[in-house]
Amino acid sequence: MSLALAKPSAADPPRRSSLLSRNRIAAFVKDDITASALRTGLEDIAQTLELKRGDIDNATRLLENDTELHSVIADISGVADHVAALESLARVCPADVRVALVGDRSDLALYRTLIDMGVLEYLPKPLTRDAVLTVLRPKLIGDGAESNRGGHVVSICGAQGGAGATSIAVNLALQLAETTKAKVALLDLHLQGGETAVMLNVRPGPGLRIALEDPSRADELFLERAAIEVNERVRLIAADEALDAELRITETGTRHLLELLRKRFNFIVVDVPVPLNPAIQAVIALSRHIFVLLEAEVTGLRNARALRANVTAISGKNRVFTVLNRYNRPGGLLVELITKGLEASPDILIPDLGKGMTEAVNQGVPALARLPALRRSLAPMVREIAGIRTETPRSLFRWLFAR
Repeated sequence: MSLALAKPSAADPPRRSSLLSRNRIAAFVKDDITASALRTGLEDIAQTLELKRGDIDNATRLLENDTELHSVIADISGVADHVAALESLARVCPADVRVALVGDRSDLALYRTLIDMGVLEYLPKPLTRDAVLTVLRPKLIGDGAESNRGGHVVSICGAQGGAGATSIAVNLALQLAETTKAKVALLDLHLQGGETAVMLNVRPGPGLRIALEDPSRADELFLERAAIEVNERVRLIAADEALDAELRITETGTRHLLELLRKRFNFIVVDVPVPLNPAIQAVIALSRHIFVLLEAEVTGLRNARALRANVTAISGKNRVFTVLNRYNRPGGLLVELITKGLEASPDILIPDLGKGMTEAVNQGVPALARLPALRRSLAPMVREIAGIRTETPRSLFRWLFAR
């Protein structure tokens, strides 16, 4: 079946200027999570992204009267006959308008059918910012797919001391492994005074420092010895160097270590020390997701703005998610003030979970096992990282604010 949705080839003369020249993308989607992923993932190229509530039928009606578009993104969730809906779209869609679809099915047969009919890309829900950045965005602008093979690096950065970055990193790694059944490495780059080992009640060895200072001594066998087993799917790579030790971490060592980890693990959750020294910046550059944590305080707000700008400049793309921890703690700044100061709403809100968090740290037991509210709060982070739902779908409001 040949439809007028064929992708424009390099030999075809462009009827319009490039996407970077204020061309329009019209997107019709059915849910807030998909809309948010498109809005943030395309913000640097889609100066006129038009996000509307609807599906492929709404996109078809738009194209009946308005074809001055670069691309159309349409939702086919719940559509009984995908082929018929796409044929209707093809009748009114110019050949040089790129069409991408999102939907609630992930079977290969559907994907092949849609691609054979000329669809640029099909992405199953839940749609994540990472999927938009690494899969959809390059195809929309004609760059080709971004090469980023290996395990996904996830960076956790605290905008202020005591923001809870280490607690979140530990429990996120555990929940990520539990939800995805994948192999997860938890890398603590606080070589002096790091707390991940304490929280997990284990004792780290000298391997991490050696790998970061002298990459020639680090191979997969070395890594196997340095990695501490937390459970059957999670390994911790950490250090406990003396406070007066003179560390000589190199960027080469950091990159080499991450390359080793990405070969062995599906996800690498990194507890990143701030400020970001030059050797550590390689972690940010290789990260698919960067979570900046702050508490509702003036210092956290100030530092979070600067840190967001810093990591965005290093990564080269907007891979940053702001996490407001203990947002409802008495005496803290109101969420409205945080939003005004950041000039954007926090992506994720985590409530004050009380003394249970402190007790878990003191007893060397992951808080995830004791606090269901923490599991619910981390669910949006797991969904964004892994691209899968972690519980029965609910409204975004209830998902973020549930206790």
